[in-house]
Amino acid sequence: MLKLKAMKVKIAIFFLFFTIFALESQNIRKKIDSLKQEVKFLRDTSLIKSLDKISGLYKRIDIDSSLIFAKKSLEGAVAIKNDKFTALAYNNLGTIYESKSLLDSALYCHKRSLQIKTKIKDTIGIADTYNNFGIIYDLRGEYLKSLQNYFKALEVYESTNVTFNKVPMVLVNIGIVYKKQKNYKKVLEFYTKAIKIYKDNNHKLGTVITTGNIASVYLELKDYKQAIINSLEAKKGFKELSYEVYLPFMDHNIAIAKDGLEEYLEARKIYNSIIIEFENQNALFELSDAKINLAKNYTKTNNLHFAIKELKEALIIIKKNKFKEKELTVLKLLSKNQGNLNSFKEAYNNLITYDIKKDSVFEQEKTKAILELETKYQTEKKEKELLETRTEKAETELALSKTITWVYILIGGLALAIMLFFNISQRNKRKNQEEILAQKERGLKAIIDAQEEERSKIARELHDGVVQQIGSVILKSRNMLSKMDLLRSKESQELLESLENSNQDLRNISHQMMPRTLKELGIIPALNDLLEGSLALSNIKFSLEHFNIEERLPQKIEVTIYRIIQELINNIIKHSKADEVSVQLFNTNNTAILIVEDNGVGFSSKESKKGIGLLNISSRLDLVKGEVNYAPSPKSGTLVTIKIPLENAY
Repeated sequence: MLKLKAMKVKIAIFFLFFTIFALESQNIRKKIDSLKQEVKFLRDTSLIKSLDKISGLYKRIDIDSSLIFAKKSLEGAVAIKNDKFTALAYNNLGTIYESKSLLDSALYCHKRSLQIKTKIKDTIGIADTYNNFGIIYDLRGEYLKSLQNYFKALEVYESTNVTFNKVPMVLVNIGIVYKKQKNYKKVLEFYTKAIKIYKDNNHKLGTVITTGNIASVYLELKDYKQAIINSLEAKKGFKELSYEVYLPFMDHNIAIAKDGLEEYLEARKIYNSIIIEFENQNALFELSDAKINLAKNYTKTNNLHFAIKELKEALIIIKKNKFKEKELTVLKLLSKNQGNLNSFKEAYNNLITYDIKKDSVFEQEKTKAILELETKYQTEKKEKELLETRTEKAETELALSKTITWVYILIGGLALAIMLFFNISQRNKRKNQEEILAQKERGLKAIIDAQEEERSKIARELHDGVVQQIGSVILKSRNMLSKMDLLRSKESQELLESLENSNQDLRNISHQMMPRTLKELGIIPALNDLLEGSLALSNIKFSLEHFNIEERLPQKIEVTIYRIIQELINNIIKHSKADEVSVQLFNTNNTAILIVEDNGVGFSSKESKKGIGLLNISSRLDLVKGEVNYAPSPKSGTLVTIKIPLENAY
């Protein structure tokens, strides 16, 4: 009976939360719809401001739509050559990518924003970007870089006439980094400075947030009762300010404190509740934290199977989003719990992984030192042996007769003449082959360049000509039908809807022929768009991973990579019957390496040479000295590996 009542309460709370969220979403969508109507009649900076507003509103309910309008804002700012709005658009894109946990893309956008802000001498904007850098490096676990950027931002804010809230904002961010380094004295120092500024200026939200942060410090100091007092005070403040989104963060503090006070059952109820909240918010960092703490709770009460389940789920999130500082904690806890359940093989494997990751830097340095000593020893040994050999050889040569010496001279002369003749012949042959190959490459390059130029030209003509004309027709039709009082008729609506669908189709075609994202943002954001646009409607799950691609690659390399992936994705959709696709792109040893893997039906090496699309891939790679390999995937599908040298591409 008690369980049934508890279930009813949970259901009631869920529907109450859902209703509040639905009402808020409805109000936001009304504002968005109103702005979308205004946008149709706006131009230049007014248009860009409205697009930014739409993106900002969408950020609260639909992050993908927010990204779409942020890109439109960037396109508009670049089109009118307005540096101020271009920098702002890159900044907004960076914060959106950050919220999607795409930290490399976020860092790239903020770097582009900083370049423009430096050019136009936007001092406050530069400090804002330093603060954004600090946040990203903090999330990546690069704490020294994070603090360096935060202190740069703080120096600018304190030396200029800025709104008061920027200084305490950075002070709190610095405190957060010191907290991760367990320097709690420094944490309280910066939090205390921040909360004093907030209170002096009657800034309730800043006061509440900092109060919550101080609660987390008391948790680390094991002053659990004070942590609960601060968390409840912050929770009350968030409710009064209608910032319900922060309530699970305060509940998380309370749950940890309850654990510390050995009130395990109460803590567990709170953990399960906030895990649902963090999943709804897509707050992945906090979600992994909550699962780790719930696992610790289960461990303390000897519910080891449940603990292991939560730790494995947390590890998936942590690896996918590169939360490096949490991975060691999870591996160690997993190993301990698995050992207690006599799962010794799994415990051992996780412990080995933990030790490898923990000691990787030390081991690399130690191995390097050993190799250097061994190389030095082997070199000295070989030099000694070589010296002895040379001495013996010299003594032997002195004993040879003059006749034998002349024989060697004649044989050597004859061999030299043969070698010269052979080298000249081979050089001429190689020169002819190189000339033929160069002509072939020039012809192939001319064809592909012409194709890309024609694609760009058609894309521009569609976007700037036909699309604009149809847009004008839609506006004129709408005005004419409105004057004739026919706008609300079914036939009129169907006509306008047909025109708008045609217009959107043309925009999509224009984008596929030469995507603006590739030209303006680079290969990583362009690949994100390509995969989402191509695979989302095909019910194919996909992932995009990239490493060491923080700067733009040469244009011809980016276009080549984009067209190759476009061709491979088309083949996967048409022929593979796959439901999962993995794309990896990374730069190592000045070589771009692209790996595309699916779990489809695969194809034979003979078939891989027949298709026109795959021949196009080989032709494009020939122009950039690249190579491709098709192999069966471990997942039973196809694994395509492509290598493109970057040394002479810039």
